[in-house]
Amino acid sequence: MISRKFEQVNDLIRSTDDRWSDKNYVIGLRAKSLIAQIFNLFLINSLDLISDCSFESAKNLFRKGKPVVMALWHGDFLSCLYNWRNRDIAVVASLSEDGDIITKSLDSLGYQAIRGSSSRGGARVILEAVKKIKEGVTVAITIDGPKGPVHEVKPGIIKLVQKTGVPIIPMGLAYANAIKLHNWDNTRIPLPFSKTLIHIGEPLFIDPGISVDEGCKILKSYMFECENLAIQKLKAGC
Repeated sequence: MISRKFEQVNDLIRSTDDRWSDKNYVIGLRAKSLIAQIFNLFLINSLDLISDCSFESAKNLFRKGKPVVMALWHGDFLSCLYNWRNRDIAVVASLSEDGDIITKSLDSLGYQAIRGSSSRGGARVILEAVKKIKEGVTVAITIDGPKGPVHEVKPGIIKLVQKTGVPIIPMGLAYANAIKLHNWDNTRIPLPFSKTLIHIGEPLFIDPGISVDEGCKILKSYMFECENLAIQKLKAGC
């Protein structure tokens, strides 16, 4: 389901989820969303984000505006969200209350939202993502979300790229100073005015002939490689 405006949540979500008929839920959600937007605005204006891409193949894809599937860990969502804002990228957001708040944040930062997850509406997410890619839109996925286990690649991204033939762009992050939350994904929130390096990896094409499980293992290895490179480059002074 595509949601471009928070005020126009997809009719199917409204008609199949009783929470949208609860005025207290809607009022509370708007309040939480406003707090999230204020927090986002503060961090955006205080972070020192460094985007590092040393692969010409990746640079060419971005220069030409070719659609790709961007892969990131759920715990790195915040920093990536700030770095790629206002580029009309489509991001997968769950159907949970957290997903509702994220959808509002996505809209305010110039993203599209595809509503669903591996546990709810997974098949629909793939169909909508395929549609967006055919329209030339890049799709970003937190590949171990929405509930983990942490750093375990879910099969949806592999199925998506095997259907569309577009490459995965893996991203690894390193933080000079960050708060690490004690939640399932070990969310890292960079401290204001500290450096965060996002290493953009080499485009990864998944052969449609291999199994989804094998594709997940390959992508997981690439993700850790990108993260290690990000840590090395940040330590070396970028």
